[in-house]
Amino acid sequence: MRFLQLILFELILLSFILFSCSENKIIYSNYGPFKVDSTAVITLDEMLQKFQKNTENSAFTFSAPIVDVCQTAGCWVNVKSENGELIRVRFKDHFLIPTKTKVNRMAYFHGNIYWDTISVEMQKHFAEDAEKTKDEIARIIEPKLEVNFEADGVLIKSHTSKKSKKTD
Repeated sequence: MRFLQLILFELILLSFILFSCSENKIIYSNYGPFKVDSTAVITLDEMLQKFQKNTENSAFTFSAPIVDVCQTAGCWVNVKSENGELIRVRFKDHFLIPTKTKVNRMAYFHGNIYWDTISVEMQKHFAEDAEKTKDEIARIIEPKLEVNFEADGVLIKSHTSKKSKKTD
């Protein structure tokens, strides 16, 4: 009996040691030709404020959760500012991200912000890509001036995994 208790104690101790030597590691996926540095970012709202003060300064690296993904090809995403404004992020040279990218997943974008007039035809195209209803698409009747962002690199949180710590 004492021998079984000792073995059980050792197994519990070994389990504790193994689990205490692991940590959560966030895994990211890179898309596009530019490799985004997630440590050199500002928030979406900080970028919008800086762009509003100086529209000549258009190159930024910012972070924001994805709120919508092109369901046709993964060729654009929408992000939302604190005031609720949707900003469309298109991908330079039409690189793609997975259409199954989860909404509210944090992403880091590098590229250029700019003003763009979006034609009725293009707005309807975006609405179809986002799987909007026919009624929502039919309500698009005039061009719209909006802030857009062309990303040459995107870093998206893929998942979190348990990874053993390395000891040096």
